[in-house]
Amino acid sequence: MRIPNYAVIVGIIVSIFLLVVIPYNVIQAVSNKTLDTLFGAIIVLVSMGAGGTLAFFSIAFGFTEPFVSTGDVDRKRRELREMEEKMRIYRARQRAMLEELDEIKRLLEEIRDLLKEGMAV
Repeated sequence: MRIPNYAVIVGIIVSIFLLVVIPYNVIQAVSNKTLDTLFGAIIVLVSMGAGGTLAFFSIAFGFTEPFVSTGDVDRKRRELREMEEKMRIYRARQRAMLEELDEIKRLLEEIRDLLKEGMAV
């Protein structure tokens, strides 16, 4: 399930509103005696519960997306490193084969020279 980044930001902003602004205004109203204490406490608890739940899910869904994409990037980097390692091993093998071919060429030239000398005698 992929949630767009703007939805996460809106969720966090709304949760901040529910966690800070509403309780602050209710506490002011209760302290000014314009709102009943029990009703104010219920509003604050419901607001903080809803804000906390919304903040939790916004953060949970918002921060899992970078980890998922980071996993893809890490996988690609790991594959790239593996490919580079294979290429390095392949190059080393090719260099070793070329050195062996140079040695074989030198030996064949020596055999040719010996055969030419043997025929000249």
